Amino acid sequence: MNDKNFILKDLKSAASGFISTFSSIKLEIDKLVQAKIEKILNSKGYVSREDFHALEDRFNKLETEFVFLKKNKKK
Repeated sequence: MNDKNFILKDLKSAASGFISTFSSIKLEIDKLVQAKIEKILNSKGYVSREDFHALEDRFNKLETEFVFLKKNKKK
C-alpha cells in the first residue's frame, strides 16, 4: 500500500511539473507572437491604442490652450 501511495504521489508530481512546463511554454509563445505582431504594426506606422489616446489628450490640451491664448490676444 505504501508503494502505491509513493507511486501515485510521484505520478502526481510529474504530471504537475509537465502541466507547469507546458503552461510556461504557452506563455512564452504568446509573448513571442505578441512581440512579432507589435513589430509588424510598428513597421507599418500603426500605434497602440494607449499611445493614440495619450496623443489625443495632448492635442486637446494644446488646442484648449491655443483657443485661450487666441481669445486673450484679441482683448
